[in-house]
Amino acid sequence: MSTDKPEPQANAEHMGSPLDVQRRDMFTFIRWSLWFTAMCRLPLEYYLPTSLRFLASTLNWIYEVFLYFTIIHIDILFMCTIYLYKDKGDLALLVNSLIQAIIFMWTLIIKVYFKRIKRKKIEELMQFLNNEYRTQSAAGFTYVTMKESVDLSNTWTKVFLISCYVGGAFWLFVPFLRRDRSLPLPCWYPFDYKSPIVYESIYLLQCLAQMQMAAAFASTSAFYLLVAVVFSGQLDVLNCSLKNVIATTYLNLRKPKSELIKLREEHNIENFEINQYYCAEEHKTDLDCLPHLLDGENPEPQNFYAAFKQAFKHCVTHHQYILCGLQMLEDIYSYLWYLKTMKATVLACLFAFVWVKSTAANSFLTIFSFSQYLVLAIWEMFMICYSAEIIFLNSQRCDEALQRSPWHLHACEIKKDILFFILNAQQPFRLTGGKMFNLNVEKFRRFLSTSFSIFTSLQQMDEREGQP
Repeated sequence: MSTDKPEPQANAEHMGSPLDVQRRDMFTFIRWSLWFTAMCRLPLEYYLPTSLRFLASTLNWIYEVFLYFTIIHIDILFMCTIYLYKDKGDLALLVNSLIQAIIFMWTLIIKVYFKRIKRKKIEELMQFLNNEYRTQSAAGFTYVTMKESVDLSNTWTKVFLISCYVGGAFWLFVPFLRRDRSLPLPCWYPFDYKSPIVYESIYLLQCLAQMQMAAAFASTSAFYLLVAVVFSGQLDVLNCSLKNVIATTYLNLRKPKSELIKLREEHNIENFEINQYYCAEEHKTDLDCLPHLLDGENPEPQNFYAAFKQAFKHCVTHHQYILCGLQMLEDIYSYLWYLKTMKATVLACLFAFVWVKSTAANSFLTIFSFSQYLVLAIWEMFMICYSAEIIFLNSQRCDEALQRSPWHLHACEIKKDILFFILNAQQPFRLTGGKMFNLNVEKFRRFLSTSFSIFTSLQQMDEREGQP
């Protein structure tokens, strides 16, 4: 199907059941994280007095520049640490500083990318998803809603966001665990930072930079995961509508209950198949309620084909909407995930080195702190690849869903429309990394294999060096 953005249509969504699923904002929780990192414009004009609303843009700009400063100055200090200590022989310090420099450089990149490069496209995608997603499937013998996919996406994003914040916040307590006046991010400073007031100021600045890093990582990946899961839920809704398209056609024709019962007997042949949907739960609709669920504004069709076109048009439009939204997601994240994959692989190698080589007295805190980074990096890569995998699998189930309907009862009239849709729906949608490789579970497996191989090699080298 074409991925051109479809025009919004009034009354395009039938009520599939007596249950009225309310539309809601999908990005409420993520917006707070985006506001905290200045990756999304703060709506200050709603909270300022009318006479001071002109200050909203200025305050947003000041806040954004200040947060950029917290990230950039930490990154520069770690680079200076690498330069000044490169001949000192402290390899562990150099590797730790290199890890932090890469992490904060990536934080700066994604903050600028989200706020300055892709801001309009991200806002457009959020509005496109919130305003036009369908809460439930078309009227038919069965129905599914978006409740399960919305609940799943909210749970996953909240857990990942909280985990990233907790992992980042642990670094802030390391100086207290060491019981010295060290800093959460040990790097070189051109002055004595241990003096009173100066230490507290530097500590607070590093705290803000560390939490900005955690929030930026969490927000970008959680946003991607949420959109992927919600569109997978939309595919569930579409598949149920396709499965019930003949029943919807009969309802459009105002068929009597006896004919609906006869059609349902034909329809039930395919209802025993499992795993028809990603996460939605299918429910049966009471036949007595079906006539009340139709859109009364549409005129009654004159014949079966006209009624079928009326029902099938909503499915085609919905399919175009999903493909358009997925293409918007691909345009935003494709090249970002290409760089992310390379960055995650390099960091996994450096984490492996730190794990093998950390032998200092305080190595436990160092290993534990970087292990949190490693776990979150692996978890993030899994979410990226898994989200793309479920999109790939669900996007090629539309033809199967259509074939579950008893379309063969009217094959002479609708065969061409059915075959044309199946021909287009068999092309799965692939989310990629820079158009260079497909994101899927196999890519995640190769990432783990590469990281584990490097870790094993480093461990063997360390054992050989320790032998007399």
